Amino acid sequence: MPQPRSKAQLAKTALKLALLKYNPIGLQAKLIIIGSALAIVIVLIFTAGIFSMFSSRDDGSSGDGMGTGPASVSPEVAQYRDAISSELAKYEMEGQTELLLALMMQESGGKGNDPMQASESKCGAIGCITNPVESIAYGVKHFVSVFESAKKDIKLTLQSYNFGSGFIDYVLKNGGSYTKELAISFSQLQYQKLAHTGLYTCNRPEAIQHSACYGDIGYVEAVLKYLPSASTGNSAMIAGDLAAPVSNEMRVTSNYGWRNIGAGPEHHDGIDLGCSEADSIHSVKDGTIVYAGTYGGYGNVVTVQHAVNSFTTYAHLSRISVQVSQKVEGGNQVGMCGNTGRSFGSHLHFEIKTQMWGGYMDPAPFLFKEA
Repeated sequence: MPQPRSKAQLAKTALKLALLKYNPIGLQAKLIIIGSALAIVIVLIFTAGIFSMFSSRDDGSSGDGMGTGPASVSPEVAQYRDAISSELAKYEMEGQTELLLALMMQESGGKGNDPMQASESKCGAIGCITNPVESIAYGVKHFVSVFESAKKDIKLTLQSYNFGSGFIDYVLKNGGSYTKELAISFSQLQYQKLAHTGLYTCNRPEAIQHSACYGDIGYVEAVLKYLPSASTGNSAMIAGDLAAPVSNEMRVTSNYGWRNIGAGPEHHDGIDLGCSEADSIHSVKDGTIVYAGTYGGYGNVVTVQHAVNSFTTYAHLSRISVQVSQKVEGGNQVGMCGNTGRSFGSHLHFEIKTQMWGGYMDPAPFLFKEA
């Protein structure tokens, strides 16, 4: 005999009957639909997670705006592209191939048996690596190690490749990320300790200015100038009409880019404009003189800073007409055309760049705008 139902049971029964009466879909069907929808959502979330995991595999690609596309390097360096990529693949870091090509360009230009200059990382002395295959293997291994120690900070990695791992510890104790100021201060400290050995000399006027002659304080800019981003996205840095840098009619005698003038392929960081020693040289825009003196193959050279990331340089001058810290306006004379330094006849070597000693750009599009 059936047991009498409680009020609660009667209420539940009445609710079920009401749901069945007023919903076109039965309760059981509704539960099936809801369950199916939840299952689909779970599958989508899982699939997205898997896709994200694979698409974000850490191949060492930089998020620091280093640009994409092939590095602008000499044929001697470019021949090692596949070898470097294969070696990096062992560490799942193929994304750094172009950066290491740029690094090799700065280290050796692809010349010699140790194009990565990796002997010191192998045996602590120069000259113990005797073939390029071994150089790339040890160079890549050292780069990966420095990259990990530097917390994947590209600029810190590059400067530490030049300075040594001690620079990483120094940076981590002083803010945690690379800055040019830290590179200068570290070089100063190390040079004070080691200057007595006579093994270190300043290789840049900037280094002489700061007494920062340990390693190369401009190494980061020197490497990055070979990457696409060194010359992209900066067209506004010297926007507006420019004064002519030479008093005579502008005539290009050597273009920006790769060339061979007898010592093998080299990158020409500016353009050459024909002139005679009777012709004056002029700043193309308002600015401040930040360098005026002699510098290696440039001979007598003047550099003008126009803005935080805007510089122009005038080289091979026979005479300099300005001094550091002097203000100039576009069209003001900074010197006379000459043949000083590594030059084979009177001309002006003219550069436009985003750093004082790096970030070179082709000046031609700025000087010879289409009408």
